[in-house]
Amino acid sequence: MRGLGRCIGLCSLVFVFACSVYDAGLIDGGVAGLPARPAANTSSTDDSESLLFALNDIFLRQSAEMAARVGIDLDSAMTTGPNDATCEPPTVEGEVVGQAVVDGEKGVDNAIGSLLLPAVGTALPCLEDNLALTQGRGIGTVLLWVRGWNGLDNDASVSVVLTNAVDATSEDPSLVGFAESDPVNLVYLHGRPGVDAPPPLWDQQDYWYLDPTDFDADESGRPSLDLPKELQVDAYVSYGRLVVLLRPGTAFELIAGDGSLPSDGDMTIAVNGGYLMGDIDEERTGLARGLFAGRLTLEKLAQITPKVGLCAFDAELMQSLMGQFADIVGFPEDDGTGMECDAFSVGVTFNAVVGQLAGLAASSRAGLEPCANTGPIQVDRCCPSEWLSGKSRAETCDTFEKVIKAARFDSLSNAIRVPVPEPELF
Repeated sequence: MRGLGRCIGLCSLVFVFACSVYDAGLIDGGVAGLPARPAANTSSTDDSESLLFALNDIFLRQSAEMAARVGIDLDSAMTTGPNDATCEPPTVEGEVVGQAVVDGEKGVDNAIGSLLLPAVGTALPCLEDNLALTQGRGIGTVLLWVRGWNGLDNDASVSVVLTNAVDATSEDPSLVGFAESDPVNLVYLHGRPGVDAPPPLWDQQDYWYLDPTDFDADESGRPSLDLPKELQVDAYVSYGRLVVLLRPGTAFELIAGDGSLPSDGDMTIAVNGGYLMGDIDEERTGLARGLFAGRLTLEKLAQITPKVGLCAFDAELMQSLMGQFADIVGFPEDDGTGMECDAFSVGVTFNAVVGQLAGLAASSRAGLEPCANTGPIQVDRCCPSEWLSGKSRAETCDTFEKVIKAARFDSLSNAIRVPVPEPELF
């Protein structure tokens, strides 16, 4: 057991799963789906425009009502009960322990939004704020690098690299870089050597340094921007909406904290088939109404929970309870074959701002391990969401490290909104 705060989180978790969170009455309207791919003649091998989008406003605090509208109809079915489900409810030793999960509006699949995210938000109330803080500072910020675009509202074929920033800055890249003593945080190299570079301003002029582990090495033996490991080639733009059909195993990596607090963690949501999309604005300065959707297996879910601070007992409980609510199979080709449900549908919203590609960072950031600490881990409450709920800074930011964290929230660009506002849905 890891302290009273963790126990409270577990009780909240049990309460959430004990309730019926799938309400057929929620299915009463339309939802955004996949726009059709434009005609092939809208694309050319000569198309060479590119845009780098940095993600923000990643919204995790979904409710069952919201989750019913956040996502895609992943299995091309409208599940209202056991008779029209595309997979069989889970069983344990031959006994059915699950249930047919009712889809959201017009077949939207988002079990994670209905089940896991509300529970995690209760057990870890600062998780979304911590994610917004690191994303806003350029630490592990999710990046979409669109390449081979014609620059128009319709393009039948573009490619996309989904990667992360090691760091970012609003400073001229000729003045900053990575020191040997600290290869992941940008500092001034001339004039003021060793001084931290300023964080991004989110004004379309920031410089972003990509994670070198996402790129293969060239003949020199060094990672090259020309050799992305996971190039998403099956993407297109339809009436200004970027649509990326994600390759199986594509990972959506999120960092919530920089490791200065025991509760800081990260998560990698690796999906087997899915989509990433968003509306490119007319000025080509950002993406609006972004959506990440896909299939997350129970095995991958079990790997995520300790990484965000839901440690050993929590993870076991999570896996046991969540297993009962698996709503989809892990691979699209197995839909409707009578297989047992072994995965969960995911739907997460975001926005994005255009930035400038500065190159590859000197090194990757080390993964965070909040559950590696054998001592008690108190629930982190040093964040704007808790302050706005009536808790004071003095009582929630009660250590030197948390005081520094609070100051970082204060110094974020005004473009980074914490708490993250509810998304604009279709």
